[in-house]
Amino acid sequence: MSARFPGTDWWYDRCDAYLNDQDNFDDHHYVWRCIECGHKNSISSDNIYDSEDDFRSGFEEDDC
Repeated sequence: MSARFPGTDWWYDRCDAYLNDQDNFDDHHYVWRCIECGHKNSISSDNIYDSEDDFRSGFEEDDC
């Protein structure tokens, strides 16, 4: 099965783990539980950013 979001690198928001390399990762899941920290991350087009700066600019200090 091909990727739902080809060419997209997925990083977990909380612990900064790289999700694409985690065992059985599949971007067809709408939620992925990180194997490093155990928290869930949404896998959707709403979470695709052009750069880390774009991602960070969407958060306020209190959100972290």
